[in-house]
Amino acid sequence: MTQQPLISDQDKAQLKRIFRKDLNRDVYLRLFTQRPSPVTIPGRECRYCAQTQQLMEELTALSPKVHLETIDFYKESQLAKEHGVTRIPAIEFGGDEPSGEDPTRPGPSRLKFYGIPSGHQLATVVEDIKTISRGVSPLTTGTRKKLRQMNKPVHIQVFVTPTDTFCPGQARLAHAFALESPKITADVVEMQEFPLLAQNYNIRSVPLTVINEFIRLEGVAGETQLLEKVLEAGVTQAAVTGGSQ
Repeated sequence: MTQQPLISDQDKAQLKRIFRKDLNRDVYLRLFTQRPSPVTIPGRECRYCAQTQQLMEELTALSPKVHLETIDFYKESQLAKEHGVTRIPAIEFGGDEPSGEDPTRPGPSRLKFYGIPSGHQLATVVEDIKTISRGVSPLTTGTRKKLRQMNKPVHIQVFVTPTDTFCPGQARLAHAFALESPKITADVVEMQEFPLLAQNYNIRSVPLTVINEFIRLEGVAGETQLLEKVLEAGVTQAAVTGGSQ
């Protein structure tokens, strides 16, 4: 039986043109998922793992500069742990210097997308690929300078849905912050696939941004507002003062 494509021919043609025009360096993506199995193991259900793999394979096939590595979350549990992957499906963008036994495999990345990037969220993945490939930050010079003050780790989570038009911009902004500062990790979470998380954070609307578990920004938060909260969580004032003496 032939698989129905998840990206239309029209969208594929447009994405090919975008990638051909906008990509400079190669971009490496990793998909943590699980292999199809005729037997369902309780606690290991993953409703969208197969569709996410198909979507990412279709997307990465549109440019020779975009590469996809597929990793079995359960068979390579140690690798998933090293990369901080806690649930599937999970897409990891880029990566740091190689770590572990394999010198050819990039180390953990600070950017992740949990869930299937369908609907409006596909734009998040496409824009991240472009930003990483071009090596040009979308953030203002002032924001980039202030992020250098950070001396504590910050974890940003942005909860999204495929149908909300405001979510992709918020997701891309969080990922841009993580690309700019080695102190920041940013996860975009498709909340409908992880209802327990949505319940734990009492999410009533999206986008919702959570910083270090205790700072919440509901709705669209611009670059200035997000910067203020990230610095609040990631800068020890005494250390900054001491460093400026």
